[in-house]
Parts: sequence; structure tokens; C-alpha cells
Amino acid sequence: MRPLVVLLLAGVLQSETPKLEEPYRSLVDLAQAAPPEFAADAMLRVAESEKIKDRDAVRDLVEQAFRMAAGATFRVRMRGLPGTTTDTRSGFLSQAYDLKLDALSLQSRAVRDMLAIDKAKARDLFRDIPAPRLTPLTCDDAMVYDVADFYRTIGIIANTAFSEKERAKEEHIDFVLDYVGQVVSPAQLAPLARVIKSVNATPTQAERLWNRFNGMLEDLLGDERSYSAALGAISSESGPEMQASFEKYKRQGQSCKDDAGGAIQPAANTPKLERFWQTSKAKTLLEDGLKLRIAPDGHLFTAADRATPEWQARLTDYLGELEDWTSGQEQSEANYYHQKCMVFEALVELIPAGPQRDKVLLDFVNFIGNSNLQRQSPVEWFIQANSVLERVRHSNDATFSKLSEAYQHSGNSILALEIALEKTLGAKLPASGTGEN
Repeated sequence: MRPLVVLLLAGVLQSETPKLEEPYRSLVDLAQAAPPEFAADAMLRVAESEKIKDRDAVRDLVEQAFRMAAGATFRVRMRGLPGTTTDTRSGFLSQAYDLKLDALSLQSRAVRDMLAIDKAKARDLFRDIPAPRLTPLTCDDAMVYDVADFYRTIGIIANTAFSEKERAKEEHIDFVLDYVGQVVSPAQLAPLARVIKSVNATPTQAERLWNRFNGMLEDLLGDERSYSAALGAISSESGPEMQASFEKYKRQGQSCKDDAGGAIQPAANTPKLERFWQTSKAKTLLEDGLKLRIAPDGHLFTAADRATPEWQARLTDYLGELEDWTSGQEQSEANYYHQKCMVFEALVELIPAGPQRDKVLLDFVNFIGNSNLQRQSPVEWFIQANSVLERVRHSNDATFSKLSEAYQHSGNSILALEIALEKTLGAKLPASGTGEN
């Protein structure tokens, strides 16, 4: 069903996007060809750039971004547990989620942008966001939910989007109470407590909010993984208003045994991790790759060392090994993709500037452009393309411009869009990844 939804959303975008001056019209046109999460982010970046002076045009861009965001592959932001993010798939997924290109984060961001333009419309849009679906996790799960941006938006709406007449009728308090009643997971507790603390309320209104929150807190039975991961944050938010209820909550909750003390231990049986460099082919490539960096006597090869015929011969052999590596030799397409990209990134750093590095750059662009992971998990796929671009951004040679040009002319809608956004708006990375929105 998702391809049909994306197609329909793209049709709406094309028919309803306001007319814009160049070069912003071209950016929106490029966005139409990209997956919905990248299209929504691009439209918000244009709207947030303050380069569009027509207020109605900005309003329409934000609303279209909101609608497009509904088609994002990631539904709710997640984050990796401490101790699980090094050389694992969950580590790269956590980086991908940090870009906040999930549907909930994008739509919350669009609402915050709309608040500066049309508060009534912002409230309408927020009501259209489905309640976060936080399926119970198990102790095998290496990632947990992060819904902080959604709840931060609730607090901003409560404080800024209600008229004095509405506030006199306590409609802003009722608005927050509605979301207290929708809590289903411990992951929602600390963000919601921060909302209640931030709401401009009278003492009587605050007491009403805390009473409802505490009643919910005492009755909530969350899964062990979410309970373990959220307990510290909830404790940090616990004050006199909720202390008694929080103590009761702690007594009835259960933690995952292997991480009750905090960070996951390397020998823990849970969570279940997809660890990299486990297959014979991956181990060989890792070991042989280290031999390109470290000499037999233990010293790091210098730039002069890496220019010698001997080192170049080792490099040629290694590139042959890399070319022979296929996804069928790994546990999953995602594991193969991330590991091979990590090798490409290391090679770009190691190989001296010149034709050999240029060829490796083009091989990398060709590899990511033909990866099946882009269709399966586009944001996770993008994190590697962005990582290599950032690696060479401040190089003293022309590597960054060469890679940017290769992305721009790759025929890949996401890569071309990201380069165009940076060139036009001067912003690198999706704006949502900065944590400022």
C-alpha cells in the first residue's frame, strides 16, 4: 500500500504547491521525486529559510510538508540503548533516527513551523497527527522510543496557541489532559512531565494536571524494555508533585535483567544485536583493511608510505577483495551495506588524492546508488552517503567538490536533492537533524 500512498501524496504536492520564484521552485520540483520523508524535510527547509516572503506560500509549503510526512517509512523516532551502538546495525539505525525524518517528528516540526504563521491551522494540523503507536518492546530489543519532540510541541501549543478567552475556559488545560489520557508506554512519561511543568497554569490548574498524571502513572504497566530505558529520565523529572506516585510506579515495574544497572554489558544476552564483522568475509576485509593503515611494526603508515609502489600494490589487492564481496555473504542486506560503506569511507581517508581515490569515490556512489536498502529503509541508507560527504567536507583538495558533483549527477533523487538544498540554502544535513527545530 505504501507506494500507492506516496504516489497519491506526490500528486497532491504537485497540484497544490504554491507558485514560487526560482531557485525555490526547482527545489520543490526535486522534492517531488524523492521519498516522502525527504520531500517533507526539503519543503520545511525552504519554508524555514526565511527566503520566501509570501506568507501564504510559506503556509502552503508547511502544510504540504505535513501531509507528505505521513508517508515516511519510519513512524516514530527511536534511539539505541547505551552500549549497543558500536559496530551494530542498531547503531546506524540510531544515527538515522537522529535525523528526525520519522513521520511523528516531521509532522510535529511542521506544526511548530505553522504556529509562527497561523496558530489555528497549527492546532488543526496537530489534531490530525495520529496518537503515537508504541508497540510494546521486549528485552531482546536494542532500540527504544523517543517521542520528546511530539510532547514538546504539545507544551508549545498549550502556551501559545490558545486565546485569552479559551484560556479562561481552561481549554489549554483540557488539551494537555487529552494527551495524558493517551499514554501507553513509559517512554511517554518523562516528556509529558516536562510538558506539565512548562504549561502556564494557575496552581489549581497545575494540581488538576498532576492529579491526572499521577493517577495514570500509578496504573501504567509498561513493557520491561521501555521501563528500564525510561526510568532514569522519569526520576530526573520527579518532584514533590509526583514523588509518591513515582515510588509506587517503581515498585510495580520490572526491568530487563541484563541492563538494570545502566549501560548494556558486552557479554549480555539481551538485547539481541546484529553485530558487524562476524562473517569470515567481513573479518578478512576488516583485518586486511587494518594492514593498509598499520605497518607490521605497529606504526601508522604515513602519507609518504601510502604513496609507495608496495602500499599501492596492497591497495590493488584489497580493492579486488572488496569487489568480490556480495550481500549473500552477510547476514542481511543492511549489514552488508553498512560494513561495505564503512570500508569505502576508510579508503577515501587513506588513499592519497589522485585518480585512485577518484575511482573509489565513484565506486562508492555507484554502490550506494544500486543498494536495495534505499527502497527498504531510505533514511538508514542515506546516513552512509551523508557520512562520507561529511568526512571529506573540509579536505584540502577537491575531494568534496568531486563527491558533491557525483551525488548531483548520480540520477538518485535523494542525493541530488540534498546537494541542491545545500547549494541553494547553505544548509547541510536535513534541518531536523540539528535538534534546533
